[in-house]
Amino acid sequence: MTTIPNDDLFAVTEKNVVITGGGQGLGRAMALGLARRGANIAIVDINAETAETTSAEVQELGVQSMAIKADLTDERLAGQAITTITDQWETIDVLINNAGMAVFGPAEEMSLDDFKSVFEIDVFAMFTCSKAVFGPMAAKKQGNIINISSICGMVVTVPQKYATYNSAKAGVNLLTKSLAVEWAPFNIRVNGIAPGYMLTPPVRALEAEDPERYEFWMSRIPMGRAGEPEELVGTVIYLASEASAYMTGNMMVIDGGYTCL
Repeated sequence: MTTIPNDDLFAVTEKNVVITGGGQGLGRAMALGLARRGANIAIVDINAETAETTSAEVQELGVQSMAIKADLTDERLAGQAITTITDQWETIDVLINNAGMAVFGPAEEMSLDDFKSVFEIDVFAMFTCSKAVFGPMAAKKQGNIINISSICGMVVTVPQKYATYNSAKAGVNLLTKSLAVEWAPFNIRVNGIAPGYMLTPPVRALEAEDPERYEFWMSRIPMGRAGEPEELVGTVIYLASEASAYMTGNMMVIDGGYTCL
C-alpha cells in the first residue's frame, strides 16, 4: 500500500482523464473542474463542435487537452478513440463514462428501436469504452473508471414516463459493480455517480417550456432546487484521486435528498 500525505489525497495534477460526452452539460463541468486542478483532459464526443470548444477552454487553463469525435456505439470507433489518446499520452489514468441519452414516452407506445437506442449509448457504449481502457490500465496495474448513472436507475421518478431510461441506468449501476469486482485484481477501481435533477440544457429548457412540471419536480427535492453541474465536481475529484483509494463498486448519489423520500 502506498502512503499518501494528507495534503495530496485529492490531487489530480497531471492525471490523464478521458471524458465521454464531455462537450457540454455535466461532462463539460467535470472537464473544466478537473482541469482547474491540473488534470489533462481528452474529450470524446459525437459532437465535434462542442468537444473542440470545451477542449479549447480546458487548454486555456494551462493543461493538455484533445477533442476526438467518435460514435461510441461503434466498438471499432470507440477503440480507435482510446488508441488515439494512448498514442499521444501513453497512459489513461481515469475514464469518465458520461455519454448518455434518453428517449421518453409511454412504454406501450415506445418502439423497440427507440428502446434499444438508449441502451446502445447508455450501457453498451459504456461497456465498450471500459473494455477499451482495460488493456492500458491493466498493463500499468492501475486504473480508475467513473460511470455517470442517475437516480433514475434506483427509483422511478414521476410524472415522466422513463421506462427505457430507468432500466438502462439500472443496468449502468450493476455494470459498475460487476466490473469493480472483476477488475479489482488488476487494481482498476470502478465507481459511479447517480445525479438527481441537474441544470443541464434539457432541464433548463423544461423550466422555460413547462414551468408547472418543473416546479413539481423541484417540490419533490428536499433541498428545493435542481443541482448545478459544477456541484458534481467535488465528487468527481474525490473519485479520481487517491482520497477514494479503497472505494470500488460504489454508486454515489448526489440528488439534493430526492431518493430519501
